[in-house]
Amino acid sequence: MVFSVREKDLAGRIGELVTRTGRLETPALLPVVNPVLQIVSPEEMKQIGFQGVMTNAYIVKRHWDRWTEKKIHAILDFDGVIMADSGAYQLLRYGEIELSPTELVRLQEEIEPDIAVILDVPTGWDVDRGRAEYTVMETLRRAELTAKIRKKSGILWVCPIQGGTFLDLLRK
Repeated sequence: MVFSVREKDLAGRIGELVTRTGRLETPALLPVVNPVLQIVSPEEMKQIGFQGVMTNAYIVKRHWDRWTEKKIHAILDFDGVIMADSGAYQLLRYGEIELSPTELVRLQEEIEPDIAVILDVPTGWDVDRGRAEYTVMETLRRAELTAKIRKKSGILWVCPIQGGTFLDLLRK
């Protein structure tokens, strides 16, 4: 993985992220691809001009038996950059997901996205400070855990920022 800044202007910058499967100019907009149901195919998205797509590792896991090839580029039939979200948003919607942070790291390493998101704890909207502090501290703990247990070096791991409306927690 290599990231380089190509242009700067005040606080803005244009960069390029080079992964093992492609290049992505940043800032980038990544359309979300549901691996199970997709109206516009990833190939059509590439023809439109998108260099990368985003998908959900948790959905991949829930439908694991559907695919004989377990690598995300083959599952989506996309040869550009793929970012795989952890599926942590499901915590806000359903309260739980059936993967631990460690299992999510192993899954992400198995499907081999270019960019992987740790299993964070989303803050959500309209929460009190205590809940927001918990989501920040638990997300940071999970980021440290991921850094310790990850084995594959070709995946760029990212950590979402939590803290809701509390600016000091967002900075932390």
